Amino acid sequence: MKYLRPFALTGTAGIGIPTRSSSTTTEDDGSLTTEQHPHVLKLGLALEYSLPYLQSFVKDVGLREPFNRIIPVVELSLEKPIDRGRGPWAGTVNPGLLIAGKYMQFGIEAVIPVGKAGGKTGVVAQLHFFLDDLFPTTLGKPLLGR
Repeated sequence: MKYLRPFALTGTAGIGIPTRSSSTTTEDDGSLTTEQHPHVLKLGLALEYSLPYLQSFVKDVGLREPFNRIIPVVELSLEKPIDRGRGPWAGTVNPGLLIAGKYMQFGIEAVIPVGKAGGKTGVVAQLHFFLDDLFPTTLGKPLLGR
């Protein structure tokens, strides 16, 4: 049971509200085209297993650099128009790895479409800098208090 402690499950749900309900554009042939901008239901889910947490707080299973800093992750991102023309669910499933350091984190994920409107298969990479750790005496201080 203790090996389940490094799992993390997070999620989001929200409604995307456009600034305009529709827009009209003029085509090359002079005709007008109207595009509807629906409200969109957006859902997100992430499942992670933190090997750094496992090593530090559950049991040292003998992982060494860089494996003791890896966090396997699977993210799910879905959206569905809920009015003005509606439409099918679209989104992606993104399995990947995060490599956490003291001052930054690198991540790489596959992008796998869900459904016909999900887009194209691809890869996304990200690099996050922890500014509060890089600059603890300036950006790392609280804005209020102390």
